[in-house]
Amino acid sequence: MSVKKLFDAIDQDEVSRAWDMIQTATKITLLTHYNPDGDGVSACAALDHILQKFGKSVETVYPTPLKVAIKRQPHKVLINRHEQTPDLIIICDTANYDRLYYPAEFQEIPSINIDHHASSSIKPTLNFVDPIAPSTCDYLYRILMVLNPDLIDLRVAECLLYGILYDTQCFSIQSVDAQVLRIAADLVERGAAYGTLSQELKHNKNEQAIKLWGQALSTVAHNTSGSAAWLVVHQKDLCTLGLNVEALAGLENFIAQLASADVTMLFYEDEQGRSKVSFRGKRSDVNVVAQKFGGGGHKFAAGLMSKVPLNELVAQVTACFE
Repeated sequence: MSVKKLFDAIDQDEVSRAWDMIQTATKITLLTHYNPDGDGVSACAALDHILQKFGKSVETVYPTPLKVAIKRQPHKVLINRHEQTPDLIIICDTANYDRLYYPAEFQEIPSINIDHHASSSIKPTLNFVDPIAPSTCDYLYRILMVLNPDLIDLRVAECLLYGILYDTQCFSIQSVDAQVLRIAADLVERGAAYGTLSQELKHNKNEQAIKLWGQALSTVAHNTSGSAAWLVVHQKDLCTLGLNVEALAGLENFIAQLASADVTMLFYEDEQGRSKVSFRGKRSDVNVVAQKFGGGGHKFAAGLMSKVPLNELVAQVTACFE
């Protein structure tokens, strides 16, 4: 694959329009989804760094706090509130408005969307969505390279590579191809330390969380053919160890790497009593199953949230694999 092939899907006129919007704006608000993850946070952090260098007033809003520690974040983060009235909104890594902090006053403000979800329903002024991209940071890299490669300094390179590592599970998912590895190699050449970033991603669990994971993994169930495997974590399991749902971050990826099953699922309850499912697939399109229950995501990684009691939801969802 030629280097040019990396950027064939990028509309240069749209990138120029986006840059014009950014240049015109004085106050810019960055948004990502609730339970912000390494990809969405890293995309916001990279953009925040770039925009600050151009003298913009930038704030980033997460609907809910982080579930895991992420070292590189935007300089000003607000939880479920905003302080400035922005001239421009940039949305990162989010499939729909329900997953965002998006008050009524934001609806008339010009916006740019950068995402890689196949189920994306955001309707911005400018829309950059590539469902083939394994991460939003991968796609953001390609946009920045079309705009101006010099924008990718050490800080931006570290943010982008961390986001790519997060969403590709350190290059272990099915959608990783030569293009992703070329992008990662370029980011390493720009100074991003792969070893340091991958260790940051993997080694962020305390002893109680490790104990919870061990207990959960000992209860793994599977369907008759062995093509699907799942585990269930109830709120009482968390409370017994003095933990909250943040302790589960990364467990869905861990079981996907360990299990031989094509599809793996993590079922759990959050503090509000809602039932949630994280799907991972090696060959099967798990997004199709998630959408049956009102969820969505990507072909090989999806999720859903439901008011159906957890044990009942487990029965309904796993029945799809019998």
